[in-house]
Amino acid sequence: MKPSIVIHCDSGLYSTEFAKLAGVIETRVPDLDIVLANPAFEEGNVPQVSAFLFTTVPFYPENSIFVSTVGKGRAIAVRIDNGSIILSYDNGTATMVCKHFGFKEARLLSNKYGNDGMELARCAADLANGLEFAKIGSELKKEDVVFFEMPKARIEEGLAEGEVGMLLRSFGNITFTIGTDEFEGTKIKHGDLVKVTFTYQNKTVYEETMPYQPSFGYVPHGMPVVFNGSSGYMDIGLNMESFIDTCIPGILKIDNPGDYKVRIEKIGE
Repeated sequence: MKPSIVIHCDSGLYSTEFAKLAGVIETRVPDLDIVLANPAFEEGNVPQVSAFLFTTVPFYPENSIFVSTVGKGRAIAVRIDNGSIILSYDNGTATMVCKHFGFKEARLLSNKYGNDGMELARCAADLANGLEFAKIGSELKKEDVVFFEMPKARIEEGLAEGEVGMLLRSFGNITFTIGTDEFEGTKIKHGDLVKVTFTYQNKTVYEETMPYQPSFGYVPHGMPVVFNGSSGYMDIGLNMESFIDTCIPGILKIDNPGDYKVRIEKIGE
């Protein structure tokens, strides 16, 4: 049975990029299961696609092939411990997958695959056809692969501190660099009240009391809530509204959202 090929790109909903990538693959490997996971990542937003991979990879069979054309860099392939392969540009795309599921090996794609934007698709087709991983290009050691830095959160009983990790524009939510597993160390429970404070350049730009709940559907329309995000990191949002646009629209005007720091402190039950 041939593996699934799952494609992520940042070309937008109306681009022909996915059709081209899928066409290249199907020309070489007919009757293959090709999935368009998401064509609408923010352009060049590598941490966003890295988090998306982290949340989706476990739901696919082992030895699946994930193709991500988000961002720039040399074309590489990274295999994780369950045998699945991330084909991407060497810009940190595989960071979260490797951190959580294990780095096994990596290869720099051979020049035979070209450099016209379709090289990842050609390699995916060869791998789906049974080509050995070792034959797609030269070996890369883990230290030769680009991984972006994931700031470590500060966790204490009743307190978590981190920074903004991702802006989820589709819902207007924000993901923090505070893992859901890490957050358990605070001993803050669902239903507890927390005070959330955002600072930017050491100035408080937002401070509000809200509950910690399983999702934003647990609070009234338009009210804020802290919850466990699907990415495996903590999120904040408004029920049925955009937290970003309503509460801290200034974050859209800076290059690095991580310059916004966050503090979550328990204040009641």
